[in-house]
Amino acid sequence: MAKNSSIQELNKLIQLELQECDSNKWQYVCEMQSTPKGYARIEEMIIRYVAKEGMPIGSAIALIEQELAHQNA
Repeated sequence: MAKNSSIQELNKLIQLELQECDSNKWQYVCEMQSTPKGYARIEEMIIRYVAKEGMPIGSAIALIEQELAHQNA
């Protein structure tokens, strides 16, 4: 059960990080997280970067923003 509580804690930290999304800084992330489906996708991506790459949440968000900007260019 420790694994499950770790993910729940990570979800709370992600929620705090995205709570006051700055669209000047993270235009695509803020736009995407405004829908439940988009938020779930971003949350999943952040968890993957944090778990697999050992990346801080903020760095994961910045990388996701960069990927989304590249896709929308």
